[in-house]
Amino acid sequence: MRSTRVLTAGVLLFAAACSGNPTTTTPLLDALITSDVATMSADATTEDVDVMAAMDGDIGVLVSAPLFEGMFLTPPGGPRMGGCTFAAGQFACPPLTRNGLTVTRTVVFMDGGGATQSAYDAALTASIHVTASVTGDVTRGPWSATVTRNRDFTITGLAGTETTRTVNGTGSESLSRSRVTEGNETRSYTLAGTSVVANVVVPVRAEGVDPWPLSGTITRTYTVTRTSGPNAGQTMTRTVVVTFNGTATPTATVNGTSFTLDLAHRTATRR
Repeated sequence: MRSTRVLTAGVLLFAAACSGNPTTTTPLLDALITSDVATMSADATTEDVDVMAAMDGDIGVLVSAPLFEGMFLTPPGGPRMGGCTFAAGQFACPPLTRNGLTVTRTVVFMDGGGATQSAYDAALTASIHVTASVTGDVTRGPWSATVTRNRDFTITGLAGTETTRTVNGTGSESLSRSRVTEGNETRSYTLAGTSVVANVVVPVRAEGVDPWPLSGTITRTYTVTRTSGPNAGQTMTRTVVVTFNGTATPTATVNGTSFTLDLAHRTATRR
């Protein structure tokens, strides 16, 4: 009787898996999805850091190939506003394409009283408001996707001579055709996410100064939908909290599972 019950349970589990029932996943698949989300978050976080360092909503200051190419093409701390036009209190910048990604952005410079400025002033500009949209196709080793990311950042602590600045803001992103290939297996997803940047302290760009944020967090909430395999159609959520520590390898937790991100290479390793 006992063996019959075990066999019956096994048949039911197999039938549920083959039916494509999107309500359950195995612990192994759950762990793989968590790891895949950590990798995707590493890519998005590196892009965030790049936008913060540029101050003008551009990418490529830190994460072009090779790393740091162009970091000192302008005076340390100065945003690059070439080609941007000033109107109605803000700079509107033409689209730029870097490494397969197209960036559109607006920039507002403000003095200590919150009044807008028609140019960046190293002594008087107290804060910068940046909106940036990044779209395109990315491939990072075994992971690839079509991405759309939007950011709304306010950078403060700029007036006068400073060694750090603080970034707060929000973001949203969507990923389609997201695939992770390992061996003969490919896991495919679509993702929709939001992010909150909280008191991220970044160093001022200067020769010999590492660009990595010194402290602060970015929290991402993803809705993940499987688009292949027996669990196609299943939707789940993952929350990622990245805590910066002044190095290229901050800690990230994904639903409580700890990872080390490598921002220089856009990877994530389970701790």
